[in-house]
Amino acid sequence: MQYPTYDDVLQARERLRDVSASHWYHEDLGSWQWWFLLLVSIVPWIVWRRYRDRNRSYEILSYGFLWASLATSFDVIGGELLLWGYPDKLLPMVPPMFPADLTVIPVLYMWMYKWASTARKYFIGTLALAFLFSFIIEPVFIFFHMFFLQHWKHIYSFFGFIILSYVVLWIHRKAGGQVSGSFHE
Repeated sequence: MQYPTYDDVLQARERLRDVSASHWYHEDLGSWQWWFLLLVSIVPWIVWRRYRDRNRSYEILSYGFLWASLATSFDVIGGELLLWGYPDKLLPMVPPMFPADLTVIPVLYMWMYKWASTARKYFIGTLALAFLFSFIIEPVFIFFHMFFLQHWKHIYSFFGFIILSYVVLWIHRKAGGQVSGSFHE
């Protein structure tokens, strides 16, 4: 049995790049989905900037950027493992989940983090956002053919968001990200 060489992998990647770029140009660019992705990539940051807590901007932004990093990493892994996929892209050369992972998820979690002055509020906010993303946003995106599940279920996303929320909080605290003190009960 002959195993694929790196040249075989490179040829497959080149073919995928070409097919993906053609799909983006002919199917995504200018479609309502593309405009929607563009808006959700920009508007949440504008709203966040306008209504942010200026005294805690660095703390909250560092929390959000940690969320963005981990959400992007897990989304890329899930996509590569064909657990889920995104048919539409904002740009042909970046991962298709860019608007969600670098905008919607971190901005909403930053609002929750800003609001969550106690451990109880953080837990409630975490459950609410996990529910929102897993059982409302994901099904809506599936309905509009902007997201599909292949070997994944919404309940996995729900628990994944909860676990990731506490991983992000733990890393953020270990890195000294919470400058305004710990939760108060």
